[in-house]
Amino acid sequence: MTTAHQPVELEELGPEHFTQARAPRVYDCLLGGVDTYQCDRDAALDLYMAALWAALAARTNRHFTQTSTAAALRLGIRQFLDLGCGLPNRPNLHHLVPHRKPVVYVDRDPGVLAHAKCWLDPGPPYKTAVVAADLTDMRELLARPDVTGAFDLSQPIAVTVHDVLPWNEDDTTVTDAIAVLRGWLPTGSTLSITHLTDHFNAHTVPKAVAVYERHGITVRPRSPDQISAFFGGFTHLGSGLAAVSQWSAHGPNVYHFTPYPARASDCAAFAGIAVKT
Repeated sequence: MTTAHQPVELEELGPEHFTQARAPRVYDCLLGGVDTYQCDRDAALDLYMAALWAALAARTNRHFTQTSTAAALRLGIRQFLDLGCGLPNRPNLHHLVPHRKPVVYVDRDPGVLAHAKCWLDPGPPYKTAVVAADLTDMRELLARPDVTGAFDLSQPIAVTVHDVLPWNEDDTTVTDAIAVLRGWLPTGSTLSITHLTDHFNAHTVPKAVAVYERHGITVRPRSPDQISAFFGGFTHLGSGLAAVSQWSAHGPNVYHFTPYPARASDCAAFAGIAVKT
């Protein structure tokens, strides 16, 4: 699979793209990335001053891709869909799975897509594709030829939706989109979600939200019940819905996977991995 026939991006790179902070670039800045502009670095600094856990939370969330991929591989899954892949930052998903196994990256941000096309489709022996699509139009996304052509729907697929859903404040739109995704997935597939919440840190998460808003970015923390509902009737693995830093395949509060031993309040997000049975 290649990106040679990739359609036009969902939005053009206008001047505001370089002068107004963008959520993927602020996240990349928190991870220590360099694909950012001054507006993003200013937002990241303001965020860090309001919530000292912000950088640690970003690193912990990023590492959860390794955790969820390892869980899927243990279940024998060999097809992967990364919804809202964000800017490349090693290790990327295709580095974590066996060569010649399908990995499809999806994002709607034009800057992310520009970088992703350069770095996330390395060619043989990898089988990767980069798709410009908006997960809030899930039916259209899943019907795309570069998605349907990548996967064998008789076999399970591992889907990651990490730190993506908070950036859409419309609860109904997000809930409906994830329901469509669950219905499309073959039996045995995994759904891995991380999501911002104020459950662990009711004092500083609102401050972080306010910082984002000052920089022109809307973010929507959600409650445990709201996040849990995204999994529908899927069966949770390991810890179930837990703080990102405390999720474990071995049960509640058994810390094995994340190399950042943060408190729940230092990650300010829930994580879960569930299987369609």
